[in-house]
Amino acid sequence: MTWTGAGAAVPEAHSSVGVTAPSKTWFLPEGSAAWGFETWTLVQNPGAQEAHVKLTYMVEGQGPKSLDKSVPAFSRATFSMEGDVGGADASIKVDSDQPVIAERSMYRNDRREGSCSVGATRPSGDFYLAEGSTAWGFTTYLLVQNPNAAPADVTVFYLTPTGPIQEKPFTMAANSRKTIRVNDFVKGSDCSIQVYSPSPVIAERSMYWDNGTGEACHDSIGLAQPHRTFYLPDGQTSAGWSTYTLVQNPNESEVDIKVTYLPASGKPVSFTDTLPPDTRRTYNMADKIKSARASVQVQVVGPSGTVMVERSMYLDNKSAGTDTIGGYSD
Repeated sequence: MTWTGAGAAVPEAHSSVGVTAPSKTWFLPEGSAAWGFETWTLVQNPGAQEAHVKLTYMVEGQGPKSLDKSVPAFSRATFSMEGDVGGADASIKVDSDQPVIAERSMYRNDRREGSCSVGATRPSGDFYLAEGSTAWGFTTYLLVQNPNAAPADVTVFYLTPTGPIQEKPFTMAANSRKTIRVNDFVKGSDCSIQVYSPSPVIAERSMYWDNGTGEACHDSIGLAQPHRTFYLPDGQTSAGWSTYTLVQNPNESEVDIKVTYLPASGKPVSFTDTLPPDTRRTYNMADKIKSARASVQVQVVGPSGTVMVERSMYLDNKSAGTDTIGGYSD
């Protein structure tokens, strides 16, 4: 989605991959109705019965607050965080008696900037996020949600092009959310992120920058495990867009991959690479596809190993940007 906020000199955009099935439970670690943000939870009910939904906001520093909602059959409903809990930072849990799909959109500065992500359907002991950077003018935040009724011990690993950096472990209260400014731990480097906890949690990552036309941002949920093949339907190197594929190798051994660009017209373009253990690589689509629209496919081509993949796109020298995880298969 693209739009131009009130009084903004340039447009902004956000995007999210879809999901293959609805679920009765969704988790959305990011969310804020403070700092000038507006946050909206989008719930789609694709079924023939009304969905009775409980939204639980895990307010940072305060604790959880739950509200009952309803979503008519074959419809979508939009819920305002500010209207529900006021000005606060909060993760969101969606519980429904019918299978639904949940996303969350955020905007700031009269909608000059905005981001969007689909939720996760379950917590996990591991969460992986391929994108992230504290270089090139980026500020990166990691959002961790603990939906358990007991505290969770959490360890964060930042996987840079030269190897991992481990953050000091910390403990999260029950039904809480924690915000981590990655720039405080990683200095001037691209990085992927791995979140580990013996108690299952959910992780999401937001990035902010300003190229001189006003702050912009993008965001994505993580995945509970890496996979052997990823699919990213959108990508473009024409009309002012640039596209980057971010590949994270969270394994203790190197991984051989094949990246394929599938242009809207013409033949696919492929290349291979080897990722060292616990590292992240960045691939610029313009190095292979000069001016076109193209999807991206990333495959592990060796006999073993898995990776995590995201795709970031930027418009007009980063006046706007989007990011999303890919769809996957094994």
